[in-house]
Amino acid sequence: MKYLGKNLMNSIEMSIETFTQTEVELAQYILQNPEEASKLTISQMAKKLHLSPATITRFSQKLSFSGFNEFKHELKRYVDLNNVPSEHKDIKQMEHFAKLYHNYQDIIDNTFGITEYTRVQMAVELLNKARKIQIYGLGSSGIAAHEFQVKFFRVGLPVEAITDPHLAVMNAALCEEDSVIIGISISGETKEVIRAVKIAKRQGAKVIVFTGTKESTLSQVGDITLQVTGKNNMYMGQNISPLLPLLLLFDLLYTELVSNDYKNRLQLRENTLKALFKKD
Repeated sequence: MKYLGKNLMNSIEMSIETFTQTEVELAQYILQNPEEASKLTISQMAKKLHLSPATITRFSQKLSFSGFNEFKHELKRYVDLNNVPSEHKDIKQMEHFAKLYHNYQDIIDNTFGITEYTRVQMAVELLNKARKIQIYGLGSSGIAAHEFQVKFFRVGLPVEAITDPHLAVMNAALCEEDSVIIGISISGETKEVIRAVKIAKRQGAKVIVFTGTKESTLSQVGDITLQVTGKNNMYMGQNISPLLPLLLLFDLLYTELVSNDYKNRLQLRENTLKALFKKD
């Protein structure tokens, strides 16, 4: 993908002579209304300017983009860079800001794109029926497990996060058919988590899995798999917390759970808040 940043408008202006008359009209519209243009689909732009989608595609290709979608992505980047507050006008800072912004937006879009609502409903049904719920996770997945515990315990679920592999195995051996086990591993290959989940499943527990790929070993063990968006190919992906896509999925489950029994869940949450801040 061609990256131009703030030079995108200059590139359009310098290419004017290579454009046809209709392409010149398109260029002038974009130069004068970049923010508005960045929000339009190719169909919307074609209708607005009385152009054919093919004209817009050719225009994008003359600027060395593969097509309109790639051009629009760069146009959006340009708009974001120019909307950064004045105290952050250092170009290097702005490029990092814009790229990371798009990475975060991609994570959000991909999470909602790959998450099947029926799986969320099925997971919530299991959580509602469970007598006890245990979450197994190590490292950053362990941090996510504790976040899940706090979030869902406050609305009445019997949740416990277990991040010690030995405790997880012992706990799994005591599971019963009315237990629900949640296994968290982005790679889906964390041996300690897989071992504990397999033991729990042999005991009759239902298993919900959060993992980065449906083909992972952990995913094959789960009754319900909720896929986490990967970030390996993203700009400065190592600086993006692996918790972000997990927290998004937790919020989807939480929203579905609460909406199914809104008054009761809300009252339970209020009770826990009052207990925290009540003076003896």
